[in-house]
Amino acid sequence: MKKPSTEVLYQEESAYKDMLLRKSWRMRIGETVAFVLGMMILSQFFPSNDTTFKVLAFAIAIAVVGLSPFLYKAMLRPVYKLTKTHLIVSISGKETSYPLSEVEQIYEGRHFYRLGGKKESLMVSRQFLSHLNERLFYYRKGNKRR
Repeated sequence: MKKPSTEVLYQEESAYKDMLLRKSWRMRIGETVAFVLGMMILSQFFPSNDTTFKVLAFAIAIAVVGLSPFLYKAMLRPVYKLTKTHLIVSISGKETSYPLSEVEQIYEGRHFYRLGGKKESLMVSRQFLSHLNERLFYYRKGNKRR
């Protein structure tokens, strides 16, 4: 039996842009809930046809969408590692290793993958995704020959 390779071929920590563009559905729902709560609180203090209300509503939207990636990065600290045989995802210090046989790209979006049977959003750069897709191609190609 072969020992799994632990040599990291590529490693990436999520950047602000990646967290902004490629967040999971749970994060998007959390942002929506935060915006709705902010709007409900705001509506208690200002009438909805007031200019101040409209300006503050816009400010809340920008704050929720623009600042949430900083919050996610500080709390979750996502790090992705790619080895010859595994994709290792570390979120909030909890490291999960997925064999490449359990990693499958979903064609809904470029950053959605099925990891261990669950649909996940990878918050990484296009460069990391291209390395992952290349590694998946070589892994599947190598297994077909056997």
